[in-house]
Formats: sequence, structure tokens, C-alpha cells
Amino acid sequence: MLKFVTLCGSMLILLALGSVYAWSLFNTPLALKLGQEVNTVAMTFGIMTVFIAIGSSVSGFLKLRLGMNNVVILSAVCIGLGLLAAAFAPNLLALYLSAGVLLGFGDGLGYMLVLTNCVKFFPRHKGLASALCIGAYGAGSLVYKSIDTAVLGAYSLEGALLTWGLSCACAAALGSLLVKDAMQQAAVTAAAPSSREYDLRSAIRTVPYWLLTAMFLIDCMVGLYVIGTASNLGVSLAALNVTDAAFGVSVVALANIAGRLIMGALSDRLPRIRLITFDQVLSLLAMLMLLLLPLDLYTLYAALALVAFSFGGTLTIYPSIISDYFGIRNLAKNYGLLYLGFGIGSLSGYLIAFIFDSFALTFAIMAVLLGCAIVLSLLVRLPPELKEGHSRLKAEHLVS
Repeated sequence: MLKFVTLCGSMLILLALGSVYAWSLFNTPLALKLGQEVNTVAMTFGIMTVFIAIGSSVSGFLKLRLGMNNVVILSAVCIGLGLLAAAFAPNLLALYLSAGVLLGFGDGLGYMLVLTNCVKFFPRHKGLASALCIGAYGAGSLVYKSIDTAVLGAYSLEGALLTWGLSCACAAALGSLLVKDAMQQAAVTAAAPSSREYDLRSAIRTVPYWLLTAMFLIDCMVGLYVIGTASNLGVSLAALNVTDAAFGVSVVALANIAGRLIMGALSDRLPRIRLITFDQVLSLLAMLMLLLLPLDLYTLYAALALVAFSFGGTLTIYPSIISDYFGIRNLAKNYGLLYLGFGIGSLSGYLIAFIFDSFALTFAIMAVLLGCAIVLSLLVRLPPELKEGHSRLKAEHLVS
């Protein structure tokens, strides 16, 4: 029963934390308020992405010093204060520091810790637990997109940001009361014995860790760039009207959630590293479609859906892969460092696009990188005990 209460609390926290992906709704109002270009204000989200990755990378270390629930409370406080400060930011620098640095760091703290902790409660169904948690995180942007749009229409910009910050902080704090530290539960540690328990220092000395890190960075680069520019691609490449191009964002959101749920469930039955290979092949196919096919409404939506599905599946499977290879005890630290690739990948994708100033060249480079990632994934071999485990799981499902 305890693990299901923790699952519910984790999903509530992650629903609140996932709301940061609705930030784009505030770019135009904030640009008007501060007298800045929209693209300049939109840079806030890029900064936020980097600090989400930084917060994720240090969450495991803070847990050892402050405790699981205290770090989640700290995450809630950072989110609330970040949005409070953003509501009254007098200039662009203050906005970058409040919404970019403070909000992003707080979001990363809670995201990584809550996700990895919940996965530990379900050692035999890590993929499904990860899918539910990351699905809740993804759903947060859809829920708050509706909430923020309604509040923006009825009240002021400041009121919308304050409402957002207060509701997220309260939801995260409430969720922290339900979440229990998995590593303090004897039943959890006994149910997940592993001969592969690596601390971070040991993990980074292995070849698979760096192969997985490189793959993750490339996957995030492609996924975040295409998802972030979905509407622009519709207008620029497929000559869609604004309404049809905007609907592409909804296609991306739905495909992304589907990828998280479907690939997460499959990862409990099939070798996870091969599912990552499959996701990368889907993204490569999408890049080739964007490069080689005449783009219209349907081909563009199909390419966007492939990337979003692949990216959602990748984010869901990676926590379980890291626990498979390096153990569950140090999952927050081992996955946290690798998760820096999320922020670095995001910036790299936009940097490539800025340098070459061409969608075609950007997609060509990403296609080549995806080809390299596929090769890297094929070099990652399953340890013997994982092969036995997958065979046993397959046999159990056949019997049932």
C-alpha cells in the first residue's frame, strides 16, 4: 500500500513540476511588459532548461544531507519564489534569474529525486512506474496551459504568475507528505537485490555509462529542438496557416505522452537498450522525412509525431536503464549527472540551428548524429544477469 501512496504523491508533485513547459504562454505578455523582443524573453526557457538539468544532477547529493522530503519542500519553495519574483521582475536580468535560474533549479531538484525514488518502489515494473511518473510530468504542461490561459484572460499577468506559483508550490508540498524514501523501506531494498551497485565514481569509470550519456545528449538535442520549434516548422517548411501550425503543438504533446506510456510499459517486457535503438530509428526516419519529402500538413504532423513519441519513450526508459546497469541505490546521482545532457543537448540543438541558419542543414547534422547514436546503442551490451532477467520476465508473461 505504501508504494501506491508514494506513486500518487509522486505523480501529484510531477504534475506540478511539469507545468514549467507551459512557459511559452508568458513570452509575449512579458515582452510587452518589459519592452523587449519576444525571442529575448523566450531565452528564459533555455536558461530554465539548463538549470533543470543542474538541479537534477545535484538532487541526489542534497538528499543525503537534507533528506528526501526536505529536498522536495525546497523544490516547492524555489518554484513558488521563482514565479513570485518573475511576476514582479523589473527587467530582463531579473526575469532570467527568477524564472530561468531559481524556477529551473527548483524544478530539477524535485523532478529527479521524485522520479528515481518512485521507480525504486517497483523493481519488477520500473518501466511502468517511470511511464506513469513522466507521463504526469508531461501532462502538467497540458493542464497548466489551460489554467494559465484562463487566468491570463481574466486577470493580470502578475496574477497569473502568482496563481501558477502558489498552486504548484502547494501541490508539491502536499505531494511531499505522501512520498516516502524508498531506501528507508526494508521491503524495497530486499525486493531489489543487485550485484551491480555502482556509486557515481565507479559508474563514470565504465564504458557503458559514457555511451549512454552520449546517446542521451543526442536524443535530447533532436527531441527538444524539434518539439520546441514545431509551430515554426509548420509555417516555414509546410506553409501551414497559423491555426494548423499551432495544432502541430497538440500533435506533439499527444505523441509525447503516448511514447512515455507505451514505451514505458514495453520496457518491462523487452530489453530496454534495444527499445532506445528503436526510438532512435524513429527519430532518424523523421529527420529523413523532413529533409527529403515534400512537406504538407500530414507529412509534417507524422514527422513531428515520430520525434515526440521517440523522445517521450527515451525519457521514460532511461531511468530504468541506468538502474539496470548501475544499480538502484545510487540512481538519483548516477542518472542526475547523465541528465545534464538534457540541458546541454537543448542548447546544442539551438546553437547548431543558429550557426547554420538553415532547417535543412540542421536536420542533416541531426540525422548524422542520430546515426552515430544508433551505432553507440548497438555497442551497449546487456550484462548476463539482465539477459537472464528479461528471459524470466518473458516466460512469466507467457505463463500468465
